[in-house]
Amino acid sequence: MTDSKIGQTLKELRNHSGKTQDDISKDLNITRQTYSYYETGTRIPSLEMACRLAAYYHITLDQLVLTGLHPSKKDPFASLPDGYRQLVQKYHRLPAEKQRTLLSFLNFLSRNTK
Repeated sequence: MTDSKIGQTLKELRNHSGKTQDDISKDLNITRQTYSYYETGTRIPSLEMACRLAAYYHITLDQLVLTGLHPSKKDPFASLPDGYRQLVQKYHRLPAEKQRTLLSFLNFLSRNTK
């Protein structure tokens, strides 16, 4: 996958999440300009940053660097059953703080389920 293909994947994921470059750069504690460079292919993310980006978008490093998301599909969550897909899409649109809150709540619910 070329640097621009990595950038295309990042842009597609960001657009799908409904977030801006500014939102993501704040979540990752990098400048917006640095994130923009990754999307445009001007810079290649370091191995550590590539791992952070993959974890942020809940994809594998292979998907980010080698294979892309789903070569035949635009929606990275298209293979999920409808209810799961909706949940994941909504989760990805939340800011990082609300994602952590939601995960804490889900952990609470799973501990208290009989």
